Amino acid sequence: MDEKKSFGEYIRRKRQEAGLTQRGLAELLYVTESTVSKWERGLSYPDVSLIPEVCRVLSITEHEFFTACDDDKAHLQAHQAKMWRGLTKGWQLFFAISYLITIVVCFICNVAISKRLDWFWIVLTALMLGFCFTNLPMMVKRERWAVCLGVATGSLLLLLLVCRLYTGDPRVMTGFGVVAVCLSLFWGIWAIWRFYGRHIAVLSLLWFSAWLFLLLTVIWLFVGGTWLGRLGYPISAVCLAVVWLYFAIGRWLPTNGWIKGGIYAALTAFLMPAGGAFGELLGGTANPQPETFFQWNLLFHPVEYEWIPILVFVCMLLAAVILLAVGLIRDLCKKYLRK
Repeated sequence: MDEKKSFGEYIRRKRQEAGLTQRGLAELLYVTESTVSKWERGLSYPDVSLIPEVCRVLSITEHEFFTACDDDKAHLQAHQAKMWRGLTKGWQLFFAISYLITIVVCFICNVAISKRLDWFWIVLTALMLGFCFTNLPMMVKRERWAVCLGVATGSLLLLLLVCRLYTGDPRVMTGFGVVAVCLSLFWGIWAIWRFYGRHIAVLSLLWFSAWLFLLLTVIWLFVGGTWLGRLGYPISAVCLAVVWLYFAIGRWLPTNGWIKGGIYAALTAFLMPAGGAFGELLGGTANPQPETFFQWNLLFHPVEYEWIPILVFVCMLLAAVILLAVGLIRDLCKKYLRK
């Protein structure tokens, strides 16, 4: 229906260019006025036998007749593309002028008030960061988002350095170090995907494991204390070991998803309370009591809620048994059917 409507609009435009009314065109083609009206309203096409006469009366070629619908669409797309280019140029021009005015005004004010440039550099680096998300994406043609985010990363780090120089506050360097390390996680995974392209999941998890210890070390360098070796590294190592265990089961264990789900449920049932006992050891309890094994959820310390961790533990074990049973039955059924 959309093609017929577009074709009808084309016929109507050509009829008007020829200086004909619907009745006049109908008389020349020996059809009724309602037939021409149906063509122009997109309700029907001219009969094949009428095409040469329609082309002669409207002064068009048969090729133009058959491609009328596509030509109209092409004109519409060209018009929309032109509007988009105009909007894009207007967007770029607006922000470019805004940035330029801001830079000039801040430069003059900073020199006039302080007799030197100090906070102006904060404004400049902040505008550089904004430029990465407004103008730069429309200027870069290849690797657009990688280039824009890369420049934005550099601008953000430069902004933090300028803030440190202006304020003299050492806490800003703490933010700089943490931000730099946090951004390195994203860029490391992107580099693995972009330049290596194989074993992405394994290599990304390896990089995340190293990155976690790097982040803890950077934080410790700025804040100090004895928590890094006593709590930070041990807890991170245990958590990463659990993550790697889950990952290895899901990636390399040669079995079906039901059995893997059962193993996950069983591990979760035992690891959560074991985490509570591990926390007690790190917290200074040399010999944790047996009941500590079930006090893994710190939200349920009140006596009236002590049954909740045990209930969760039992439910997880029950789910593990059900999933393992279903998985084993599926495997047995497949082996039986193959025979």
